[in-house]
Amino acid sequence: MQNETNPRTCGVMEGKLPGSCAPMVFPYIPMQENSPQTYSQQEGLQNGTLFPGLNLPFFRGLKTRFQCDNQALCELMALDFAITELGLYLDTHRGDKDAFALFSNYVRLYREGKEKYEKQYGPLQQANTAAGGSYAWLSDPWPWDVEGGKA
Repeated sequence: MQNETNPRTCGVMEGKLPGSCAPMVFPYIPMQENSPQTYSQQEGLQNGTLFPGLNLPFFRGLKTRFQCDNQALCELMALDFAITELGLYLDTHRGDKDAFALFSNYVRLYREGKEKYEKQYGPLQQANTAAGGSYAWLSDPWPWDVEGGKA
């Protein structure tokens, strides 16, 4: 009999939920080997992972593609995504020289692309608005307000 002084004891294959027991779930976590295959940074951004081995089949139904009107901005987003993914991979695979070389290359490309982008369109982050002696974050036009990428 279940009451507050004698709560039901869950079985070996059950987990405790508020007011009841439920079947246990056993998650599957794929382990990455050293030097795994990678998507390009654009494919990684679209797939939600840089690593094909982590692109699980049930994610196919959740994927959405977005229209890329500003190619320079989309490239920066893809590089930023790839840098984050490779950084997470390198947290657990510190000795993977190929992954570190790819990480370093993407960081270099991101910095170069960001500098070019900000010269043309303005700052990407508020922290980059202090240059020039005034606060320029809300200055118009914003990149999405510009037709054809030109003001």
